[in-house]
Amino acid sequence: MTRIAELIHEWTGWCPNAHMRTTKSCGNSRMDFPAANPPVKNPGPSGDGGSGMPWEGLYEHTQRGSLIIGAVAAAVFLILATMYFFGPVLVTIIVLAIMLFTLAICSTLTVSADADALRIRFGPVGVIRKSWPMSDVESVTAVTNPWYYGWGIHLTPHGTLYNVSGYGAVEVRLYTGKTFRIGTDEPEVLKHAIEQAHKGAGILRGV
Repeated sequence: MTRIAELIHEWTGWCPNAHMRTTKSCGNSRMDFPAANPPVKNPGPSGDGGSGMPWEGLYEHTQRGSLIIGAVAAAVFLILATMYFFGPVLVTIIVLAIMLFTLAICSTLTVSADADALRIRFGPVGVIRKSWPMSDVESVTAVTNPWYYGWGIHLTPHGTLYNVSGYGAVEVRLYTGKTFRIGTDEPEVLKHAIEQAHKGAGILRGV
């Protein structure tokens, strides 16, 4: 078969095995079929740059306040049951509105970090939100809050705490000396993300 290919190539200048890659020429040269699945660089987990940071330099994570959601949902159920059996009254309507508002703004906490800023947003509505320029951040530490620090937004001995669930958090120190804590169920990952955001922006100052 190889001899026939050589003769055809010699007479016509056309190689019948042109669909194969050759190292030298059509005749007796080694032929390699193109790989069916050429090797590609493994991009790692979806949305991850191999170091805990998303490909686009953005970290974003939403933590649900399961206990808050459960408590508010139970309260709403009781209020609705009371209104069903005894009829709606102004007090129950007001309490119901407060419960629904609480659920809308405090049921989740979304934290994002990129080269520009560290941001937090409460609830799917996002009425309560805050951000700090990444260049203002001096250091970040993964910490565990004591149980009596509770949840919500309030002052602690370590500055303002923003939290909806659990005891894990990161403590952020600004160059002004101000500190605050952000609750999260993945403190080490968030700490690493903030550090990577500093490096990506080229503004990491010895952290």
